[in-house]
Amino acid sequence: MSPELEIFRRSPTGKPKSKHPLVFVHGAYTGAWCWNEHFLTWFADRGFETVAFSLRGHGGSGGRELRSLASIDDYVEDLEEVVETLGKKPVLIGHSMGGYVIQKYLERHSAEAAILMASVPPEGLIASNAMMAMAQPDLFFHMFWLQAIGPHTLLRERLGRAMLSPDIAEDEGMIYFGRLETESQRAITDMMGANPIFLTKDEAPAMLVMGARDDEIIQSELIHHTAKRYGADYALIDDIHHAMMLDKNWEKVAETILEWLQVKLVSQQRSKGNKTAA
Repeated sequence: MSPELEIFRRSPTGKPKSKHPLVFVHGAYTGAWCWNEHFLTWFADRGFETVAFSLRGHGGSGGRELRSLASIDDYVEDLEEVVETLGKKPVLIGHSMGGYVIQKYLERHSAEAAILMASVPPEGLIASNAMMAMAQPDLFFHMFWLQAIGPHTLLRERLGRAMLSPDIAEDEGMIYFGRLETESQRAITDMMGANPIFLTKDEAPAMLVMGARDDEIIQSELIHHTAKRYGADYALIDDIHHAMMLDKNWEKVAETILEWLQVKLVSQQRSKGNKTAA
């Protein structure tokens, strides 16, 4: 039986712009709180139903005692459970590991659209880790120790610079850092090749793949590769770090998503209307 999940919901204010709710999937070491800071209310204020949940063992969800055993397939099961409560086809938005979970979900399920933010690529973490080890060996070892001992204060400065811009890393960033937690080792192993992605370009929904131009964790080259694999739209955001929903220019990310959604959802609705008329 799946553990009880922590779920945050926001209803759209004013006239809804879309019948498709936005479902946000967080990355490794975090919880639904990362979306609750800005994105849930921002998109609700612009006419979208928004939903974020903490994967099992994260945030306020159950299963913490077994978190180290949770697999990517378990996280997909959590996403399935949340989507089933909606009764509508969602737009899925995932960050980092959350993007990998969405790709696995889409192997067996459909969605109205998908947005991958600084996402683990379909081939997993091997390439990004190798690039990090060569270009930023200090960050590579700090990421290792984050998994081994959790968010220790000795790791705060270097990880803070990778996650957030320097001018907020010393205030909000310290609060965010204290909320990090270790990730399931099994899930990390899955992303190192044990549970690869089999989603094809033809099976993927309308998709936006976006990243931070100077991301040290999921490098921009890999963002471009993921977009090319799925024939997806592609966006790189300047002046922002890996934690794209929390960094100082998070609103630039949100606006990019909103502009893309407005074009894609309208065009898809027109396409469905034309098919119905025919």
